[in-house]
Amino acid sequence: MISPKEEAQELVKEMYKVHSDASSLITLYFAKQCALIAVDEIKEMLREVCDDEVLAIHIIYWSKVKQEIENN
Repeated sequence: MISPKEEAQELVKEMYKVHSDASSLITLYFAKQCALIAVDEIKEMLREVCDDEVLAIHIIYWSKVKQEIENN
């Protein structure tokens, strides 16, 4: 499994590609917002399909990913 920081960077990079026609600062802002939405959706989906023990591990991981996105 890749680190939360690497996951955060990859998500933002993928979202950045979607908005690459706009100015770079606006593009980075939108890319981060899209990545944060994606993380929230992943966490919600995990709540629906994982048992409590497995869920806790994944929620911690994706919460760290979200924190990395927000902090960078």
